[in-house]
Amino acid sequence: MSRAPRIVLCYRADDPDAGDVFSRIVPYGLMTIHGYLRANGFDSRLHNFTGVPFPEVRRVFAEQRPDAIGVSHFTFNHASCAGLYAAAAAAAPQALVIAGGPQATHLDGPILSRPPAPRVIVRGEGEGPALALAAQLAAGETRFEAIPGLSWVDAGEVRRNPEAPPAEDLDPFHPPERYEQLHGVAAHEQFPIVITSRGCPAACTFCNTPLFWGRQMRYRSAASVVDEIELVWKRWGIDFFSLRDDTFTAKKSRVKQLADELQRRGIFVLWNCQSRVNLVDEERLLWMRQAGCDQLQFGVEAASPAILKELNKEIRPDQIERALALCRKVGIKTSAYFITGVPGQTDADLEANRRLFETAGLMDGIVAPLAYYPGTSLFDDAKARGEIDEELFLAGDQAALFVRRDPHAERQFRRMVGAIEREAPKRGFTREEIEGHLARTDRCYASLLDLGAWHQERREWRAARAAYDELVRRWPASPWGPKALAGLAARRGS
Repeated sequence: MSRAPRIVLCYRADDPDAGDVFSRIVPYGLMTIHGYLRANGFDSRLHNFTGVPFPEVRRVFAEQRPDAIGVSHFTFNHASCAGLYAAAAAAAPQALVIAGGPQATHLDGPILSRPPAPRVIVRGEGEGPALALAAQLAAGETRFEAIPGLSWVDAGEVRRNPEAPPAEDLDPFHPPERYEQLHGVAAHEQFPIVITSRGCPAACTFCNTPLFWGRQMRYRSAASVVDEIELVWKRWGIDFFSLRDDTFTAKKSRVKQLADELQRRGIFVLWNCQSRVNLVDEERLLWMRQAGCDQLQFGVEAASPAILKELNKEIRPDQIERALALCRKVGIKTSAYFITGVPGQTDADLEANRRLFETAGLMDGIVAPLAYYPGTSLFDDAKARGEIDEELFLAGDQAALFVRRDPHAERQFRRMVGAIEREAPKRGFTREEIEGHLARTDRCYASLLDLGAWHQERREWRAARAAYDELVRRWPASPWGPKALAGLAARRGS
């Protein structure tokens, strides 16, 4: 090839999902592949085609004349991916079409075998194989058999190379170049999302993380994570981040490193994260709170021992209550993920979920029906019993993924949603609790902000002003004090 290959990476959510922010933003892994390619000198351009009609997609492909087109392929956007493959074939027939992502990884054979299809699939972690493919294109060759982790069709047969070894050092995947040449990407939606590790030590039946990323945790350095947060904070003014690791608190020493690094640099952001109830204690929660953690979202799924066992959660109800109570003690708001439609789930099981709001002070929740996904033991077991097969994920009917769609399961879903809507507004922190948080956290900026907001909600303007003034005095480098004072003035008509 006489020039460096031009690479277009793209993503598109199916039209029914375009209203959901977590569906319409570009997957984080595609952003890291894009940045890694650019940092290594390749002309990568990333497009979010969510909401873009396919005639416009074809126009972009024809105009840019890419040598390779990479598509991020999940279960929920399967129909859009088929449309992207067709658009590439029509408008850029010269391009090597590559797919990656969970659905492509776990269903490589069915996807490769039915048109429209990609030419090659990268299974699992994509940065290393993507860079190797780019280097082959630059050298004017495509030798798929030389790159671990690839699947492709040869003489009518699907061929699979051995798995690519997981990268030990994740830091190179997050260079500043990942923010260049982005098209259709909304900064205020995309850039607050940060992932700091890969893997999960658990093996829940409904989750494909253990197979896709592995159960062995791998971590970015604290410096790499805080570099990313600082860049986004200073360049785009984003001050609330969502750390979307599957299990953020898994390694206690690293939680301390991240909290210390945020505080050492004087980065006054707020953030939330996700974890498991058996991987928190008061000390690490205090570190997180002092570094700006506002909310912790737990994968609870159920408060019933029978349902926890059915889902292989490997946690106990007493651990759930303890974790929620500890978060309340230090001032971190809590939310829990719940699953309905589990075989054998009863109304009494759902009542145990609701009681978490009363007994442990749970403050919010999110409900989802139990669903099949490729790469999960839930699907593999049902397939082995002859109940379903891979066609379930290729038909484009997302409702068909639910394990149960009977009227009782639908009522359970509505009942749990209703319980959260009723209970959550009652569970805010009391004034006494906030005073306790201030005492435990050296009057950190996050808890002072909570104190001012508590008074402001009750139109106690003088007390709210006093809390925000203290925030300014104690933490003069934090933007939250001036920002809160401005909000208070606006609330009072100034």
